[in-house]
Amino acid sequence: MNLSDVLRPFAASLSQIDWTDLALETHLRQRLPTRLSSIARPLARALKHRFPASVAPDTALLLRFLRTRPEAGRILALAKRLGDIPAPPLLTAGFRPDPALATLGLPALDTTEALADWLGLTESQLVRFADLRGLSAQAASHFAGHYRHHLIPKTDGQFRLIEEPKPLMKRLQRHVLRWLLDRVPPHPDAIGFRKGTSCLTGARRHAGEQAVVCFDLTDFFPTIGFSRVYAIFRTLGYPTPVARALTGICTAVTPDELLQDNRIAARNLLTGRHLPQGAPTSPALANLAARALDRRLAGLARRLGASYSRYADDLAFSGDRHVVPTLLSAVPDIVRETGFRLNPAKTRKAHSGQRQTVTGIVVNRHLNLARPVYDEVKAILHRLSDPADPRRRDPAFLAHLDGRISWAEQVNPARARSLRDRFDALALG
Repeated sequence: MNLSDVLRPFAASLSQIDWTDLALETHLRQRLPTRLSSIARPLARALKHRFPASVAPDTALLLRFLRTRPEAGRILALAKRLGDIPAPPLLTAGFRPDPALATLGLPALDTTEALADWLGLTESQLVRFADLRGLSAQAASHFAGHYRHHLIPKTDGQFRLIEEPKPLMKRLQRHVLRWLLDRVPPHPDAIGFRKGTSCLTGARRHAGEQAVVCFDLTDFFPTIGFSRVYAIFRTLGYPTPVARALTGICTAVTPDELLQDNRIAARNLLTGRHLPQGAPTSPALANLAARALDRRLAGLARRLGASYSRYADDLAFSGDRHVVPTLLSAVPDIVRETGFRLNPAKTRKAHSGQRQTVTGIVVNRHLNLARPVYDEVKAILHRLSDPADPRRRDPAFLAHLDGRISWAEQVNPARARSLRDRFDALALG
């Protein structure tokens, strides 16, 4: 009989209860022998202090913590004296969402069997698609993997790896997105990847301010690994087996043969399971993983009397000139402490006498197109006025140009009017 043998039943049962002070103390009083009931309250308080979230942590985390507590020795000593190991818990793990999320209508999935049924899979198919052992990425056959891989050139000479899920995996991820993740709101200051918002939404917050400071998170998706995604599904209330399977479906393992190319950016982060850039679930999960970051940065901005928004990996602040030194000092620390990384080369600040941009939109007095963007579209329209230009008869090119002008109209309708008039004249001609 050792300490883990005695404490594991306590940890397993604690992981399956409502994570409140009252529930913890009551449960411990029921589980502990009468002669140890006095330790129930201090142990409950210690547990709640160590794990302050409103959802119970995993058995393994609880066991690790219980082993460090002074009460553990008393429990072990009594168990040895009685010659009896505590009985395993009678409760079965179930769906226990955070109380704040209980009204979101999340699917109540208590078992992997229920998850497989919800996804329209057999349990063996669920094992294959979750692929928790990463076998699909190790197989010699290209048909075994769940992703197609594309390399997109970056301006620094490296390549960004796009991991595009194959049709069946994409269908599963879209199901998880539509019926589960889309029901969980991200932080209010997370502007990207959510319905009803765009980069215009964030840019409007920063228009007409004395100073604008922007930071860029590097390797945003690869930074978010298995444990962080798993923690999201656990916080949403899913028991360990279900949370692990959902995490497997939403994360990827990059084949070793791809990682031999040293031109691929963030190779060191792609060796483990991570959010794949290209999966429909990744943006929503990235927003949820960044919630602690958003909360701390929003709090910093509030204390400074500044505004904050995050569009994907782009962090933007604005306010009076005096906020700039504090932001430049504090933001990198907060980013690092919350598990993300900055690209220092892309940190930029601009005062009102300089061009201030947020997500590529000029925000000095009001939203406006950057001059190079406007001039580029204007030059294209000028060249298209030549009847010999073959692009005049290319529907795909004209549709793309129409989209760029529509975007300009959203940013600054008055300035974009001349672009629209020229385009319409070409179409009519």
